[in-house]
Amino acid sequence: MSDYLYKKNKKYYILLILPALALYCFSLVGPLLFGTLPSSFYNWNLIKGQKNFNGIENYVKLLHDDNFLHALFFTILLALVSIILSNVLAFLVAFILDSNIKGKGLIRSFFFIPNIISGVMVAFVWMFIFTNAIPNIAEKLHLYPIASISWFGNSTMAMLAVIIVTTWQSTGFLMMLYVAGLQTISKDVIEAATLDGCTGLKKILKIQIPLLMPTVTINLFVSIANAFKAFDIPLSLTGGGPANSTQTLALNIYTDAFGAYKTGYASAKSIVLFLIVAVIAIIQLSMTRKREVQM
Repeated sequence: MSDYLYKKNKKYYILLILPALALYCFSLVGPLLFGTLPSSFYNWNLIKGQKNFNGIENYVKLLHDDNFLHALFFTILLALVSIILSNVLAFLVAFILDSNIKGKGLIRSFFFIPNIISGVMVAFVWMFIFTNAIPNIAEKLHLYPIASISWFGNSTMAMLAVIIVTTWQSTGFLMMLYVAGLQTISKDVIEAATLDGCTGLKKILKIQIPLLMPTVTINLFVSIANAFKAFDIPLSLTGGGPANSTQTLALNIYTDAFGAYKTGYASAKSIVLFLIVAVIAIIQLSMTRKREVQM
């Protein structure tokens, strides 16, 4: 019956999405195709006003740009680690909140607060934690190796700090989506599985996660988007340092466009970033859709 109604009213459904599609084209597709893409083929300095056509020279230059290549590496690393950690942590917290325990409000607030305050404030809070709270607590506990850690003077530790803060900030929103997804699972299904001896980890892997695949798909998209547009936290927490080790692609593009005013070169980087995200999104969507069908 639902398929019949869908086919009968399909043209009206298309009309309903036209305003959203028009807004999408106006705000994203238009500027991308008629602004950013053409600019990427020019040697354009915004301050000097010089704009000379140089073909694909900007794209060739990217292949030998150490700062860009490291920013690409760190962005991919940030994406992989934060996607795994934030989704696993978000599901575990959601699973706890879906059970009958005390203090749900406190747990929910702890993880969701970062989503209602700016990334700059989140970065400043964690800067205090890294530079004051952790060293002071570690000294009182006589954990001197931990107290002596230079979180922002060492490239590896600075990268770890950005990953920790990014994961904490993104976990809350993913948690709420997982909570909503768990609440849509019929209690009859859970009870039937329990009666059949499917409990504990087996119930999570065989029953709950398969039924949560649509939510997992959405959360993976959100996680990928958050990782590849990471900007405010690296900028506020480390400034991209030390030695540009924590520059993400977004921050690297910003530095070129509004720091060095290399508008054409920054446009080429933006196109590359767009293509990377598009390819990852298509692959991820294809894999998760196949997984949904199999389950």
